[in-house]
Amino acid sequence: MTDRKGSHLRGTESFEAVASTLFAPLRVTDPGPQGFEAVVDHTAFGPMVVARVQASAATVTRDDRSITSSDVEWMHFTLHHHGAVTAIQGDRTTTVEPGEVFACDSTRPYRLIGADRSDMTVLCVPRASLGRHANSISRRTALSIPTQGGIGGLLGHALSEVGEDLPCQGVARTYLADALTALLLAAFADTTPERAGVASDLADRIRAHALAHLGDSRLSAEQVARQHHISVRHLYALFKGSDLTFAAWVRHERLLRIRRDLLDPASADVSTATIAARWGVHDTKHLGRALKREFGETVNDLRRGEKD
Repeated sequence: MTDRKGSHLRGTESFEAVASTLFAPLRVTDPGPQGFEAVVDHTAFGPMVVARVQASAATVTRDDRSITSSDVEWMHFTLHHHGAVTAIQGDRTTTVEPGEVFACDSTRPYRLIGADRSDMTVLCVPRASLGRHANSISRRTALSIPTQGGIGGLLGHALSEVGEDLPCQGVARTYLADALTALLLAAFADTTPERAGVASDLADRIRAHALAHLGDSRLSAEQVARQHHISVRHLYALFKGSDLTFAAWVRHERLLRIRRDLLDPASADVSTATIAARWGVHDTKHLGRALKREFGETVNDLRRGEKD
């Protein structure tokens, strides 16, 4: 990890102190007399924190007594590398296999049970960064997502690599945080709990196609449906379990990238109209209002932030 901070810890008390600071206040208990050890490497980029945790068998608990109003509200996305781990949140209990990804919401009680030595990468994302999708992701916690293919495969690869070699420049790290957020939303927010174990290859292909053609102002439900040899009604049905309709999702993805470019110092001399056109928006008359509604910031706010 670039700019990483590492800790080699002995005993559950020292691990509990580090983990509580890094993730959220929690309790750690170990099941046996053999002694507890853990290695924790972590670094921050943008609003996110990524940590590689290798630890002896233990139970990690975040209960009602641990949760306070002053805690940072995180969503934890964990890629499980090795060991037997059970994730529990709400009324859901899942045995997580190596190579699977699962989420936990730090604003609600949860428990992780490691029956033997485990190894995992944990990405901590502020709930605020997930916007309106945070609640739908929260309904999918303690549900594992395979990483053998599709969006899950992309996410698994990204989480495997993100802690190993982060870019040094601040702008590059911002782009990386944006890309990870988009992958997380695609993997978690666009699937209902009932469909969590069912791969939606067609939906994944449609999202990938749309993301690759955001700069094309002709991108529409009709064009995408025709490209994938399905009806528009079928396309709408694929997005029925999502927080956003297809059109609203495309609009959000475009605004997300316009906002990112407006904040980029490298775009200081590029007009707002040019940036918007780059992402398929050629009528900027209502762009300021759309950004304000989506992110709480106007074009002027973002341009000022670019100079700060």
